[in-house]
Amino acid sequence: MEFMSDMLSGADAGKPSLFEIVAQHKMSELLEPALRHVTSVYAQRYPRYLVRVLNWHEEVYAALMLLVERHYLHNYGGSFTEHFYGTKRVRTRKIGGDGTLTRGDVWRSLVFLVGLPLAKARLDQRYERSSGGEAARLLGGAFAQHNEPDEPAQAGWRGQVQAAWHTAARAFWRYYPHANCAYHLATALYYVAYMFDRTDYNSPWLHLLGLQVRRLSAADYRAMDARGPASSGLTAPANGTVLRAIRNMVARLLTGGLDVLRVALPLSIFFYRFLEWWYRSDFHKRVQQTPIPPAPMPPKPHPDGVDVPADRTLCPLCKAPRTNPAMAPTGYVFCYPCIHRRLVDVGTCPVTLVKADPAAIRKLYADS
Repeated sequence: MEFMSDMLSGADAGKPSLFEIVAQHKMSELLEPALRHVTSVYAQRYPRYLVRVLNWHEEVYAALMLLVERHYLHNYGGSFTEHFYGTKRVRTRKIGGDGTLTRGDVWRSLVFLVGLPLAKARLDQRYERSSGGEAARLLGGAFAQHNEPDEPAQAGWRGQVQAAWHTAARAFWRYYPHANCAYHLATALYYVAYMFDRTDYNSPWLHLLGLQVRRLSAADYRAMDARGPASSGLTAPANGTVLRAIRNMVARLLTGGLDVLRVALPLSIFFYRFLEWWYRSDFHKRVQQTPIPPAPMPPKPHPDGVDVPADRTLCPLCKAPRTNPAMAPTGYVFCYPCIHRRLVDVGTCPVTLVKADPAAIRKLYADS
């Protein structure tokens, strides 16, 4: 997307606003539940293949994001969401360079982009199981008791190992909320300091890595266009062998697919949020509760009317195969000349003797 103009006159034009930074993080947080929702829906249809994937969803998602984030960091100098919002990462501790990310910067960034969220998700789940979950936080009392099993009375090194394990588990249960609070507090403090231009780092992790997030300039976009399609790092010089050609073709397809994610993933998030809103809204309930009216009963033939042939392809008036079929307002089908002449002369349906207007004749484009 096009690089965004600065929102404050006289400020650093290359520095993203706090709103852009928060939007990047929110978009990153929406990717995981959207993919989980899709996986859970298809796991109900194909449980044999997808139940295990759903059980290990965090690890599978981390592996996918490791591939995606490495591709964007390697080729565009920023994570997937950062590149989507037209920003990149720049080294501040550069020694004789232009600020471009090195291979070490890429892998260190992946630790905080993929590894840290995975570890925190697992720690949150562990704490939920050991602390009693929502009931413990809302009701307290017996619900807030530690759910770890009692220490077994075993002698020897096994008993010592299990005692140490339970001691560590109790310490985790007691001190993890403080560590989690410090984690979010540090992020919030960096947001506030970044908003008031007290720091150029929008997170403590970027400060630790010595990286800043900057807007992509027009020169960056021209450089991307001049460089051509991004490379995945898997391609190798052609040597005339079929195996090397297949490898390079798969690498190009993989690279093209990762580039398509710039459009596909945001659209998937949009549809996920739309479906979430739809199923929670009253519109969904109205559609489900609205009764479908029964089909009206066709008028019965009048005893004094013409007989309807057993062969439905014959015209009830001329008893010949219908030509230019047309339907009377009562639903019966005739030849158009026959029914038009009858309604003009008599004004009633030949079969039911119900009054009908010639203007109500409908042409049929399939002989039925």
